Amino acid sequence: MPSRNIPSVRLRRIGSALRKAREDGGLTIDTACRRYGRSKSWLSTLENGLHSIDPQELADLLNFYEVPEGPLRDSLLHLATHKPGKNWERAYEGRISAAALDLASLEEDAELIRTFQPCVVPGLLQIPEYTRGLIAAGPSGSARMARALVDFRVARQEVLKRPEPPHYVAVISESVLHHQVGGPAFMYAQLRRLADAAQLKHVTLRVLPNSAGAYLWLAGPFGLFTLRPPGGLTVSMVEQFTKSLFMEKESDVALTEATFTRLLDASLSEGASLRLIERLTSQYESSRDGRCLLA
Repeated sequence: MPSRNIPSVRLRRIGSALRKAREDGGLTIDTACRRYGRSKSWLSTLENGLHSIDPQELADLLNFYEVPEGPLRDSLLHLATHKPGKNWERAYEGRISAAALDLASLEEDAELIRTFQPCVVPGLLQIPEYTRGLIAAGPSGSARMARALVDFRVARQEVLKRPEPPHYVAVISESVLHHQVGGPAFMYAQLRRLADAAQLKHVTLRVLPNSAGAYLWLAGPFGLFTLRPPGGLTVSMVEQFTKSLFMEKESDVALTEATFTRLLDASLSEGASLRLIERLTSQYESSRDGRCLLA
């Protein structure tokens, strides 16, 4: 029986993962229901996030789909054991963790992604060399998993290249454009990537200028994900030092949306942001070190 008329973010997360597991196994919904022994309406509403599932039955269904032990399985069982409507946390790890899987799932299901990054280039706009530079500065465990982490981030970026991509709105601090990660040549390439992305119809890139530095106290890095129907749900993700906090309570999401609006209002226009990025790109291109490393 459906638990509510509108799905929760947690149930959407479970449902979309089960749909993908079924499709990866080459099963139609009719075939899966016949072999598993449940009705088509039950599985359809489950995949659409319209009803909850007992953790033990979820484990049985994951076994049926041959989903192995690992972060994905742990993530789904964790979500099934917690009541909808409450926030949830994910610890960062030096591998493809549950936090990363939750983030990627939200990106794939979103029709609108909004993000604020005061320190680094947003993940969906990073070039691989920039990502490697960030990982190299982190814990040794992350460095050992560098290739897997970079490949995972590159795979996440495909969401902006699909035929019907989400609208992506990013606000970054001007200081991000000056923080060198990986050297001048890589920063030239990274800024070029930002300039190219800013000219895409479905991407809005805004720079919070140094003159508006007072706004930086409002928030650390966060994202807002408005999911495609059913439900039109929005969840916010706040990045903390050792974990991510995913918030779906309406009051928490509303506060995060209001904060994003203030940051957006204080930022340069799209045109002015692009001109600033292109000016800095030209400076890197014409620098002696840049010419040497790019040759």
